[in-house]
Amino acid sequence: MQISSAENLPEAEHEFKAGRPRSEESRRAILDATRRLLTHMSVSKISIEAIAKKAGVGKTTIYRWWPNKQSVVMEAVFNQPGFQNFMPQASIPFVGIQNQIEKLVRQLTGKNGRIVAEIIGECQGDVEILKALVKNFFQDRYNSLAYYIQKGKHEGTFRESIDVEVAIDVILGPIIFRLMSGQNLDDTFAKNLIEMVRGAMGVQTLQSRAAQSAAGAA
Repeated sequence: MQISSAENLPEAEHEFKAGRPRSEESRRAILDATRRLLTHMSVSKISIEAIAKKAGVGKTTIYRWWPNKQSVVMEAVFNQPGFQNFMPQASIPFVGIQNQIEKLVRQLTGKNGRIVAEIIGECQGDVEILKALVKNFFQDRYNSLAYYIQKGKHEGTFRESIDVEVAIDVILGPIIFRLMSGQNLDDTFAKNLIEMVRGAMGVQTLQSRAAQSAAGAA
């Protein structure tokens, strides 16, 4: 699965224009109302009307700040601490990739995974919603994986012939497929995926590289 940069996706005919500055109190009420609705409703069944009623605001207030329901849902979900992708930078490239896989699998288990799968489903056929999904959820993870793969290639711990975009497809593809097909995303799956990626990358430790160099010099 290839995730394109949000900037590279085609532009829609009409861009959403931001209105007046947000009232922080109303903004919080709208996002909190959306999160409450998501505890017992699917993304497809939530409407701007339902959000407005739950938040005690008018529909025009929501549309002044967000172009559509999906944008409200994404901000309500992805701005929560559990969905943030902040992690200490790993000095070993494969450890960084492993950390990304483990964290993403944890983020997509249970109710959160259901909501993300529904958001992905809502993106079909709407380029603006897809751009928002890439920007708000996938792009940071894509960039982090690309950084570690390039670093591993540069340091010689990954095979030099690895194509970065295809490698990211190999990492993210099984996770998204399992998410969308309703299969388990758990620690066992994460461990198996990590080992598969390790083999595909041709991961070498400093010790194994030194041993190969010594053997070649003999």
